[in-house]
This record gives sequence, structure tokens and C-alpha cells, in this order.
Amino acid sequence: MVLPVKVGSGRPPVAAFAVEDLPQTAADGSVGNVPARGRAPAAGAGWRHRLAALADKVLRPQPAEMRVDATFVLLAAVTYGVLFFSMGSAFLPGHAAWATLLLWVASQIGAGIAWQLRLPRVVGMLCAGMVMKNAGWSATTAFPAKWGVQMRAGALATIFLRCGLELDFGTMRRFKYPAMRLALLPGLVEAFYDGGLGVAVFDMPVLLAFTMGFILKAVGPGLVVPAMFQLQKTGLGRDQGIPSTVVIAASFDDIIAITGYSIFSSVAITGQGNVAWQIASGPLQVVFGILGGLIGGVLLGCTRLFNSRLKRLVGLYGGALLLMYFLEYWSLLSGGALGALFVGLVASNAWEKGFPKWGSLGTSFAFSPELERIVAVFWNWVWEPMLFVTIGNSIYFETLDSSIIPRSILIVCTGVMLRTLMTYAVMSGFGYTWREKLFYALAWTPKATVQAALSGAPLALINKYKVDDPDYAQWQQWGDEILVTGIFAIIICGTLGTLAIHLTAPHLLTPAEGSVSGSEESEGEELELGEEGGDGPSGSHRGTTPASPRLGGVHAEPESEAGSPQLGVHHRRAASGTALAEQEGTVPLPSAYELLAEYLDAIRLLTAAVHDDRKTKADMVLLSDRVLETQKRVEAVMERREPSVRELFRTASALAQTFVMRPASGHAHSLGLVRQGSGSGHGGTQFHRSQDVRSASRQAQGSVKGSDSSTRPNSPSPDDMA
Repeated sequence: MVLPVKVGSGRPPVAAFAVEDLPQTAADGSVGNVPARGRAPAAGAGWRHRLAALADKVLRPQPAEMRVDATFVLLAAVTYGVLFFSMGSAFLPGHAAWATLLLWVASQIGAGIAWQLRLPRVVGMLCAGMVMKNAGWSATTAFPAKWGVQMRAGALATIFLRCGLELDFGTMRRFKYPAMRLALLPGLVEAFYDGGLGVAVFDMPVLLAFTMGFILKAVGPGLVVPAMFQLQKTGLGRDQGIPSTVVIAASFDDIIAITGYSIFSSVAITGQGNVAWQIASGPLQVVFGILGGLIGGVLLGCTRLFNSRLKRLVGLYGGALLLMYFLEYWSLLSGGALGALFVGLVASNAWEKGFPKWGSLGTSFAFSPELERIVAVFWNWVWEPMLFVTIGNSIYFETLDSSIIPRSILIVCTGVMLRTLMTYAVMSGFGYTWREKLFYALAWTPKATVQAALSGAPLALINKYKVDDPDYAQWQQWGDEILVTGIFAIIICGTLGTLAIHLTAPHLLTPAEGSVSGSEESEGEELELGEEGGDGPSGSHRGTTPASPRLGGVHAEPESEAGSPQLGVHHRRAASGTALAEQEGTVPLPSAYELLAEYLDAIRLLTAAVHDDRKTKADMVLLSDRVLETQKRVEAVMERREPSVRELFRTASALAQTFVMRPASGHAHSLGLVRQGSGSGHGGTQFHRSQDVRSASRQAQGSVKGSDSSTRPNSPSPDDMA
């Protein structure tokens, strides 16, 4: 007999086990390897149990379906055979294509090891690159340095394109004051502090040191955004708007970092003695990037031309990469990054507003999320592995001055400590408690993606523009120092920052009203280490967020998500006997259409009950349970659609203005309404008031309207709400 095992949505799936696999009771009363009561454990059993317990805490359990088997090895051999027989000797050892493939495989292995150790995967990719460079063989010496520069440029364009697609003006307006303060002050203080310390420690020129400072100041969106997404889903800090504020600030922090880097690097390195060009090149990068992004975004808004998903994808992603590589060709790398960001930002908002009117087929909130998911696939499988493994592969310890490492660690550690203190201070005045301000300070420390993309850029510019300089060797050393400092910022801040978010969030943040408490949630769901792809190193679900299906214009939220069709009445109940029987196959499953009709009918009954003043709280609970149970059956039959970051935070912003039903205090059978929001722009305040239940019912009625109805620009349609 096989017993079903509950699988949490945040953990890798665990296989079912059979009764015959359970430990059997021996004749002496012992069970399996556990001795009978009263008997002393066998010699050496104590330390083995302690070692096993330690391994359970340190290592992540590996499900059976993720283990490497013969099929995986066979498919890898087939893929390599296709590449070899089609490309010839290019995929033999000693050639550039072979070295590239080897680096990509090494990055995947390093990511898998780091994931098993509960570390960010990017740290494993980075270390894999360093191992391949310093392991004593020449496997990757054929990898062209120019390829690494171009891969890092493409990764930078992808990072900023995704930031542009994720930014939502509605959420930005709501959390603008705390988000802008968080994005501006701590990072700028750290940038100038790191630059000043670089002058003192590395004896760098001031402008070059500030270039390093703006590289180090950028928070890692690849680590922070998924962690905040998970907090938003579990409800921790959601009422105070903490996840939304951090995500918005992270995007703006990267914009400030790339702008400052472009100005200081241009003046310090690429000026070529022309004072006028030294002064103008930095701002011109910003202008060219923004102007190119605006033009590209407006053109993509003409959905009469870009009338299919493929056309929009090629236009969006191709346009971002074209801007990056075109401007990078003219040594305007930062302008290319800003151009990629504005292409995504302008195009996504043009699609949502139906702009320009003469070239648009109408408003749509679905174009941006669907393209964001596709871009995420490219990021997870191509750009992210090659970005981190190539930056690690650029470090050769034999030629590296051993005194650089301790000085780099000094700059990184003291800078992040100052950043933490500054973040705690600047978040005062918004109604946050000391615990929430402490969480902001810790959540603002992870760094990875921008440092990996930009740490090698100054050295590349030095090798291009300072070759004929009499102090070329000294400039090279400064470039190496910036590179090493950026790498140690990834290792230290990326690891400790994500661990800090994971460990402190349940203790420092308050669960949202109606959501499951942190202890209950942790039984079926694990807060991942602030990184895309919590489902495992293979990346089968990387770049996506916790599932939340949308069916027939109705958004079926997960169990603990606010604003679900059950109108905020959240009760975790075991599935009914019929549902379990259907999952086990003993009862024939209904067709997808019948199941969807049943799901919509359950929502309709709950909506009608909200209008009926005769319904009691118990009636509401039963109807809500029916919606939840039907939703689980729908998820089991139909594929789950993954919402994007933009969808999540647009929904969070909209729900803050709606009334969510909850039991009123002091009345057993009456229902009150709570409104959650930020008063006067302060992200930490809440206010409550009673209202007619019909106010909440209108929100539910709007969620079941037809998906083809037109939408006003400032009011997202229900079928596009995530």
C-alpha cells in the first residue's frame, strides 16, 4: 500500500513511500536502526546519528526525480553528438566552442552543489568558474576573453530589460516615498564610502575609485526580487507593503548604480585626454540609452504591427540586445543597459494603456507578463550561468597579488555594515516598527548580478584605452582590484544577505491578516534563499514564481493569497474525500470544462451569499472551503500558470484599495470589512473601517466578467489581474 505524502509548494516534491519500506520491529523491540528502550546504543551510533542530523540541516533533500539517471546521460550524449557532427572540431578540446560548453556545464554543476548546501546558486556558478580557471589544466584557456565581455553585456541587457518589464507605475506611485528613500540614500552613502576607502587602500585615482563604489552599491535583483515575491505570497510584511517597496527600490537602485558607473568610468578611463569628451561622455550615455529605449518602446506599442507574441518577443528582446551591443561597440555600455531598461518599461506601459492610439489594437495587461516569462527562461538557462561562470573564470590566482584579497574583503564588509546602518536610519518616519526597519536593513544587503556584469568592465576598458599609457601596468592592477572586490561582494553579500532574509523574515515581519502564520506555512512551504529557481538546480521551474492559475478570466489565488475569489476568507482544510479519491484515480476525473464550470459555480454561490444578509459566518466558511477544494482539483488537472512579478505587485497595489472580508470582532455571525493601505504615503500605516458587505461583492463580481471586455487605462481588467 502506498501512502500519500503532503508536498509543500516551496519544496521540491517528495516521492510517496510504501508501507513495506518502513522500519520493521525486531524481536528485541528495536525499530529499524533505533535500539529498544532501555538498551544502550551500539558503539559509534551516537556520532552517526548526530552526523546524519547535521546533514539533514545543512543539505537539502534531493527528490528521486531530480537524480541523474541513464536517460539524462543518454540525452546529454545525443546533444553533444549533434553539436560535434554538425560543427566539427569546434566542439573538441582546445577550441572556443568546447571551452564555452565546458564552462556552461561546470556552472550547472556548481549551481547544483550550492543548491544542495542551501546557498545561492550564483555562488556555486562563480566558484565553478574559478575552479575551471585555477584547477591546473588548460580546459578553458581557449575561451576568448572577448566572448566573456559580450556575454556579460548580454546578461546586463537582460537584467535591465526584466527590471523594466517588472516596474509598474501604479505600485511605484503608492510606495514612492519609502522606495525612493531606500533606493537613493543607503546606496549613495555606500558608493562614496567604498570609493573613498578604495583611494586609501588601493591608492586608486578618485574617479576610478568612485567607479568601483557604484559597482559595489547595486543590490542584486536576481536575489532580492524572488525573495520578496515569496514574502508577498506567504503574507509576511504584505500589509505594510514591505515586499513591494523593496522590489521597486531594487530596480531604481540599479538605475542609479549604472548611471553613476557610466559617468565616473567614462571620465576616469575612456576620456582619451579630451576634456570636453570626458565631461560629456557620461551624461551622453544616459541620454542615448533613454532616447533609444523610448523610441523602441513606442514602436513596440504599435500592436497593429506587432500583432503576435513571437513578433513582440523578437522586437522587445532583439531591440534591447541591439541597443546594448550597438552602444557597447562605441564604448557606451551603461547607455545600452539603460536603453534595455527603458525599452521594457515603455513597451509594457504602452501595451497597458493602448499607446499610441493610432497604432494600437487596444489595452492589454497580458503582453508584458508573457514576454517576461520567456525572457526569464533565457536568463536562467543562458545568461545567468555564463555571466557568473565567466566572471569567476577571469580570476587567476597565480598572477593575482595576494594582498588584494584582504583589502577587498575590508572594503566589502565595512561598506555593507555602513549600508545596513544607513538603511535602518532612512526608513524611520514611515510608521515601521524597529523589527521592520531591521528587516529592510538586512534585505538591502544581497549583491550578485550587477557586480558580476560590471566588475570586469573597468579592466576591459583599461585594456582597450590604456594600452599606450606609461602607467598601463598600474592601471591593470587597479582593474584587477576592482574585479576581485566585486567577486568577493558576490560571495559575501550574496550568501549572507539571502540567508539573513530567509532566517529573519518569520521573526521580524508580521503576517498579513487572513494569511497563515509563519510556523504553519513553514510546514508545507519553504522560504527560498532569495533566488529564482527554488525548485532545484536543474532549473525546471527557474525564473518563475509560485504558481497561481488563471482560468477563464477568473484568477484562482493560492491558499494563503489575499484577494482570492474567496474574498479574503482563508481557511486551510484538507481536501474532501471525493477530491482525494479523484487524485488517487479511484473516481473518474471530470473533463476540464466540467471542472472549470464547477469552479465558476462555486465562486458564483459565494458571491451570491455575500449579498444575502441571512447567511452566517459558518455558511461563508463552507462556501469558501468549496472554492478552495475545487481550486485544488483544477490545479491537479490543468497546468498551473506562473504569475510574473509585475502581475503580483499590480494586484497587491489594487487590493490595497479594496475591502477584504474578515470576521468582525465581538460579533459571532456578522462580517466586517478591513481596508489595508498606506495613508499619506507612509508604507507602514494601516486603517480599518466597517462597510456594507456589498462593497466586497463587487470586487468578486468583477473577477468573473468576460476576459474580452475593454479596459480603462487606469483600471486593469479582471482577466489581466494576477
